[in-house]
Amino acid sequence: MTKAAWLFLLGAACGSPPPAAYTQDHDAALAAQRRGEHALAAQHYERAAKSAKNARDAGESRYRAAESYVRAGETARAEALFIALARNGDAERGARADFALADLAERSGDAARAGTLRAAAIRKHPASGLARKALEEHARYLRTQGGSGAALSYLRGEAAALGRTEVAETLAYRIARELDDAGEPLAARDAYLSCADRFPYPRGAYWDDALLRAAQKELELGAPERATAHLRRLLAEQESATFTGSYERARYAEAQLELGRIYRDVLQDPRRARRELHKVWQNHPKSTLADDALFQEALLAREAGDDASACAVAEVLVEKLPDSRFAPCAHLLCGRVAESPRPCHGYIKRAASLP
Repeated sequence: MTKAAWLFLLGAACGSPPPAAYTQDHDAALAAQRRGEHALAAQHYERAAKSAKNARDAGESRYRAAESYVRAGETARAEALFIALARNGDAERGARADFALADLAERSGDAARAGTLRAAAIRKHPASGLARKALEEHARYLRTQGGSGAALSYLRGEAAALGRTEVAETLAYRIARELDDAGEPLAARDAYLSCADRFPYPRGAYWDDALLRAAQKELELGAPERATAHLRRLLAEQESATFTGSYERARYAEAQLELGRIYRDVLQDPRRARRELHKVWQNHPKSTLADDALFQEALLAREAGDDASACAVAEVLVEKLPDSRFAPCAHLLCGRVAESPRPCHGYIKRAASLP
């Protein structure tokens, strides 16, 4: 193959470069942004849009121009660009423009119009990555206007209309949270469990949070055994993840700590509590909860008269997590641990009944 043929194929595969005028204005816009000259940046972006070689680049430049006008305080020009993009832009930029119009109305102090625009954008673009956050914002707005009843009515209506779209899980979870915040633990528990069942691990984005909150509602309802069952269900997936290579869920360490606390404080089973608390450190050594769990485990061992175990755990705390707020208190749990130059905080001593 000749060099010319190779360069032709390479150009075809990578696409031809953008027009020089587009590149020049695009670079000038970025430079103006860095200088804080946002109105000038917007003007360069608008010129770049006119010289772009395809609709996608043109739409993105107009969207950036609108954002720059917002930063410059020229909201009328920004709004005009967003409206044009919402009507004529491609799906991605059209969705972004619709949500941006709601944000712009809110920035301008027109909360009612912002709410109307945001609700319309959610209904129009449920597959957008912006829909989830917009739902939370709109539910919060409705709550300020008419309490939890207004927010729940809206969320349930959207769940009926958008129950088969990408935003269905967010709606299910927000309904559960709204019931929870309204002080309805039984209904909230059922809604959390329904959310976890409908959108299970590993695809469910709220799955672990829903199960943890369902467990917390069970405690409020006086059902600790059911609470532990929900937590074990959550943690069972963490155990299987070590074999399948699945990613770590944010709530695993918190659920493990909660399980230990339930056995300690509610079910009055300190031996089981010690085992569950130790798993926080064992399975989540980088968690910010690991030091808390180790300290609580050492306290339980000390209360049981198991000085050897109390010392073993206290030594792990000092050696592996020396920056922990609990590390300076370890010598109070085990005589063979050297006293830290840092003091053991009084609030920790009082909470743990330490001398």
